[in-house]
Amino acid sequence: MNLFLRLVLTFIRASLSKKKAGILDTTRIRSRVMLTDQDMFAHMTNSRYFSFSDLAIINYIIRTGAWKKLRKRGWFPVVCSETAVFGGMLSAHQAFEVATRLVGWTDTYLCLEHRFLRNGRETARVRLVARFASRGKEKVTVADVVDLLGLTEESPPLSEEFHAMIADVQTARARRRESSTAA
Repeated sequence: MNLFLRLVLTFIRASLSKKKAGILDTTRIRSRVMLTDQDMFAHMTNSRYFSFSDLAIINYIIRTGAWKKLRKRGWFPVVCSETAVFGGMLSAHQAFEVATRLVGWTDTYLCLEHRFLRNGRETARVRLVARFASRGKEKVTVADVVDLLGLTEESPPLSEEFHAMIADVQTARARRRESSTAA
């Protein structure tokens, strides 16, 4: 997280907001491209999209009420895979918003999507796959998280993009296990 001041502001705004959201609702943060967000080609650098996605997740977790519940249990999300598709450019001083929503889940992973919007038009989309870990080192399943958050619905169907991301994560984990047992 390299946007410390924006992190603090996001945390404060989300905590003080009267607009609470449901777990399946879309939450939004608004920002503006600063000169320090730009690369040498005068548009927002690619890494900033992921940083703003982090801010959007913090906003989402706080506004949905998940923050207090997760923190009480010592559980926290861990990003396993993240991809971005760019469809436009954000330049200095342009205002934009990030719309975040929980797309769905499997037994192991939660899938979220961030849409970067300028004047209502999508300029980028960041998809991420996350699992949960515990400060106490116990195993945390998505079923545990779903129960804690009071979700009674089944997961909406996931797109092929998310299934491919999950398959890549599982392949990487299998390779890591193989290499650790071979050593």
